[in-house]
Amino acid sequence: MREHEIGRRPGGVPGAADRRAFLSRLGVGLAAGLAWPEALAALPARLGAAASAAAPGPGRAAVSAASAATDFWAVVRQEFLIPEDRLYLNVGTLGASPRVVLDAAVEHMRRVAMTYPPGVDWSALETRLGALLNGDPAGFVFPRNTTEGMSFVANGLELKAGEEILTTLHEHIGGLCPWQNVAARHRLTLRQLPLPVPPQDAGQIVDVFRQAITPRTRVISVSHVTFTTGLRMPVRELVELARPRGITLVVDGAHPPGMMPVDLRALDPDFYASSPHKWLLAPEGTGLLYLREEWRDRLWPSVASGDWNNRKLGAQRLNHLGTLDESRLAGLLAALGFHEAVGPERVHGRIRELRRRLDDGLRATPGVRVVSPASDDLVAGMVSFAVEKMPALELQQRLEKTYNMRTRVIGEYDYGWMRLSPHIYTAEADVDRALGLIRKELA
Repeated sequence: MREHEIGRRPGGVPGAADRRAFLSRLGVGLAAGLAWPEALAALPARLGAAASAAAPGPGRAAVSAASAATDFWAVVRQEFLIPEDRLYLNVGTLGASPRVVLDAAVEHMRRVAMTYPPGVDWSALETRLGALLNGDPAGFVFPRNTTEGMSFVANGLELKAGEEILTTLHEHIGGLCPWQNVAARHRLTLRQLPLPVPPQDAGQIVDVFRQAITPRTRVISVSHVTFTTGLRMPVRELVELARPRGITLVVDGAHPPGMMPVDLRALDPDFYASSPHKWLLAPEGTGLLYLREEWRDRLWPSVASGDWNNRKLGAQRLNHLGTLDESRLAGLLAALGFHEAVGPERVHGRIRELRRRLDDGLRATPGVRVVSPASDDLVAGMVSFAVEKMPALELQQRLEKTYNMRTRVIGEYDYGWMRLSPHIYTAEADVDRALGLIRKELA
């Protein structure tokens, strides 16, 4: 599965005309047989020209610079298939893949249908993920999503009856249910700790765990960014709390990759699972699991296939899952390329700006109580709020049915909050329109 690299398909095959049209939309030449790598290679020049126009220059008025920046993001918006009248503020559940990612996945499926080797360069995938997340390329495994990655960890650890797992009352089912499963099966204790909403600082969160640890605690499992409020958990501080006590620190990192900078070497958790189909805009079915070096020959595989017990392979033995749909990994590789072309720092900054615009607008809206932290140091990507006039689910249904606006309601744990999560395909005008529609429904 690793011996083949992505290559060009022969010219003149079915679908070539469609690809030529796609490349034409990206401003690439119409030479027959060009495939998605060429389309992706053309993006930096296109986006770079727009970025140059957006950069402040001597004598440029602020309003002119702002207009140029808007033009840059308008160029980026053209890479997505989202209808113009669609207000999509739920990337926290599923990101919208750009055209080049879709084309990569479809091209891969066509290649397999033509009986050519799959052609996904696994080494390139590991290397580029390692560069983006500052992690050792040898530590990455590719399950289908965070849920599967967390299940690999929960099922692969050797835990004994009576031992304890600590987590929170802000965990998504994908990060919680694997622990519920092993706790029930092996007679473990699973404790979900309440968190302050919102917390005053990171130290307050660490204190919650410090006070909860007992001699039986073997695992602490937390979200890097909670799905409930977008709270940024102090992962590094929790690692420093857990490791000297022999406690394994597991992170549900479904949201951060693509949303905010992630430094796996600095954070240094034992395990980090994620879903690039969210903020990294990869196709559904793309997940990742990162293992700290000491675990790569220790974690028991949840799925056993060839070389499952070949410890020399390290983490890679966990990738041996039988026949895979590698089109999702071709899409993930293209999503990394797209993210690199736009620029990680630019993406992270744009998401932060849009979230802040939503947060400020919601805090100024009568009948709304924002439950996400106010400080950018404690929150990322998303903003959640409670409404006084009606249940959040009713508000969500009104916004969807009447205005074609998609949101997320946090019904779990009976919180009943609405969550909004923008991305680079969201314009300032979209944010302002969303705020106006919420105010209209709550008036």
